[in-house]
Amino acid sequence: MVAVETALSLAMESRAPLYLLHVLELPTGVDPMIGVVQPPLPEWREDSKRKLEALVPENWEADVRIEKEVLIGGPAISIADFARQVNADMVVVGTHGRRGLQRLLMGSTAETLLREAPIQVLVVKQRVTTEELSEKASAVGAL
Repeated sequence: MVAVETALSLAMESRAPLYLLHVLELPTGVDPMIGVVQPPLPEWREDSKRKLEALVPENWEADVRIEKEVLIGGPAISIADFARQVNADMVVVGTHGRRGLQRLLMGSTAETLLREAPIQVLVVKQRVTTEELSEKASAVGAL
């Protein structure tokens, strides 16, 4: 959500259109009983579109055009390709801050996007909660 707030703020300042994107990375597989598994794409698209709608504050009245797009493919490549297509000035992306094995297994969309995007990429970290701060303080104190 911090990335969306940052992007909204930048769009307001520059009066540039804002594209909110969600990329569906479709699972592929073969079920031994029924063959190729087809995901329920229309339902996933609609669900993703509703989630994008919910990102825009209800009281949004700024003079900024906001478009919501659901893409299909690998997140970083799909976002970079979309940025090229619409001749975007910047990509704003959030990061989950994964580390270690989780990052190795899931990869880093933000990191790949930094390499693939044809334009500036602003990576926005999530806000740290009070509980997370407390856990980090405890871990530091235990060293």
